[in-house]
Amino acid sequence: MHVKVLGSSSGHGQATRTTCFVVDDNCLLDCGSGIVDLDAQALLQIDTVLLTHSHLDHCSGLPLLADTHISHGGRGVDVYTQQETIDALKQQMFNSQQWPDYTKAAAGNVPWLRLHAVEVGDAVSLPDGIATALPAEHKVPTVGWLLEGPWRALAFTGDSGPCLPFWHWISHVPSLTDVICELSYLNENSSKAMVDGHMSPALLIPMLEILPPNVHVWITHTDNRQRTQLLEQVRKELPSLLHLHPLEQGISIEL
Repeated sequence: MHVKVLGSSSGHGQATRTTCFVVDDNCLLDCGSGIVDLDAQALLQIDTVLLTHSHLDHCSGLPLLADTHISHGGRGVDVYTQQETIDALKQQMFNSQQWPDYTKAAAGNVPWLRLHAVEVGDAVSLPDGIATALPAEHKVPTVGWLLEGPWRALAFTGDSGPCLPFWHWISHVPSLTDVICELSYLNENSSKAMVDGHMSPALLIPMLEILPPNVHVWITHTDNRQRTQLLEQVRKELPSLLHLHPLEQGISIEL
């Protein structure tokens, strides 16, 4: 299984893109603005989206992804996420005012955007592996995701503050090699991070201590203006047997 980073920033500027990873050419893990770097042929190969939550930096690409399938004769897309996120997408995005309601089918057809409700622990089959919805803590309902390939496994926190069930869950995955975790606030703003359902280095370190040794920890969802300082704060307390990396566009992880 091949995971490529299309976007990993909390916002735009300096040629950055928001959260979006492509898995084996046919699946997206979140659908933020990173999707704009895929051409029409690549978009037509996407038939599955694993969505963490309804905030625009993670789902803004869904309308245009559906549009590409409609205008180029594609098969449409299956989206897997919590029921609360499905409700938000229908009410706030695909409501026939903000955007056409692609979740409804024309007579005799299936919808272009097929929304499937999952709960924590539910699994979604992928061509070369399996994805499992994981617990997470954010201001809106959200899930993380675990991707298990033939040899290795990757966990993604999504946008989440400290969530012990997530970290205990992934620590018991024998093939775990990589964790993509968000880091949005500096230590001096840890109280705001807790309120907003995000991480600071001080909040993240106790979670990392739960992980087995030799896991690669990829830091995402940072403000580029603070990235260097955020990484410095993490490195000061990082457990010695973990490997820390900033997640950047274009990076690929093999599972």
